[in-house]
Amino acid sequence: MDVILHIGAHRTATTTFQAWMLQNADALAAGGIAYWGPDRTRAGLFSGLVKRPDLVTPEDGTALSRLRTALAFELDRLADQGMRHLVISEENLLGAMPQCVDMLTLYPDAAGRLERARQVLGEHLGGVALSMRRYDMWWSSVLSVMAGRGTGLPDARGLARLADHPRGWPEVIAQAQTALGATVTVWSHEALGAEPQAQLQALVPGEGLPAGLFDARKRRNAAPGRAALREGLLRAGHRVAAGPGRWMPFDQVQRAQMTARYLEDLTWLRRAPPGLNFVEMTAEDAGKTPAAATVEEGFGHDGQERGLA
Repeated sequence: MDVILHIGAHRTATTTFQAWMLQNADALAAGGIAYWGPDRTRAGLFSGLVKRPDLVTPEDGTALSRLRTALAFELDRLADQGMRHLVISEENLLGAMPQCVDMLTLYPDAAGRLERARQVLGEHLGGVALSMRRYDMWWSSVLSVMAGRGTGLPDARGLARLADHPRGWPEVIAQAQTALGATVTVWSHEALGAEPQAQLQALVPGEGLPAGLFDARKRRNAAPGRAALREGLLRAGHRVAAGPGRWMPFDQVQRAQMTARYLEDLTWLRRAPPGLNFVEMTAEDAGKTPAAATVEEGFGHDGQERGLA
C-alpha cells in the first residue's frame, strides 16, 4: 500500500477537496482508498511535523520517531483492511500563509518542511500532488484572508516585490521533488479547482473510483465576505472601493507581469519535465479551446476561475 501526499497549495480549493474526500470516505474505503485529512493531521497525529524548520526542537525529532512507528502500524492495519492507497491531504506541510506574507515570497521554507515529512513517510511515499494558481489571484486571495484576520498587509513596495519576485511555482515544485524524492503531480486551480473527483483521479491514476460518489458542488473556505474584508482592509490602512467584485491589490501592469509568468509556468509543465505529471484538464474539457485569462476587480468571495484552464 502506498501513501499519496496532497500538499496544497492553500487557496486552491484544498478545503473543498478535503470536505469531499471526508464525505465520501466510506465509499472510497470500499474501493481500497483510505483518507486522512485535517480532521486527523491537526488532531495530534502530525504534532511537531507541521512546523517551521527554524523552530524545530530536539523534542520534535523524538516525536518524528514516534510518528514513524505509529504510521507503520496504521499502514499495516489499513492494508489488512484491503486498502491499496492512503491519501493524506495537509497543505500546512508545504508552509503557512502568514509566513508567505511576512517574507513576501511563495512558501519560503518549503524545502525544510517537506524534508521532515520525508523522514516520516520515507519508503511508503508513492506520490505527491500540488495544485497551483495564477499569481495575481493566489496572492490577492491570501492577502484577503490575512486582511480578514486583521493582519498587516504589504505596502506598495511589498506588492511590487510580489509582482516581480523570481520565486514561483516551478521553484516550489522542484523543492518538493527534491525533498520528498517522489513524482509530483501538478494541476492548475483554474482547470481542476472545482473538480474534486478529477483531483482524486489524478492522485491515483489508473485506479477505478467507486460509482455513486457524492458531489455537493459546494465551495468551502471562501475568502472573507465583503463586510469582513472591507473592515480588515481599513484596519490595515488600505483604501477600498465601493463597487462589487473581487478586491485586487495589484495594478494592471503588475497583473499582466504575474499572468505572463504563470503562462510561462504552464508552458514549462506541458513539456513534461522528468519526475512531473501535469494534469491539465478533466475528461469533459478535452478537446475544448482554452479560454483567455479573465480579469476581475473589486470585492468578492474567492470563487473558482477556469479562465486559464
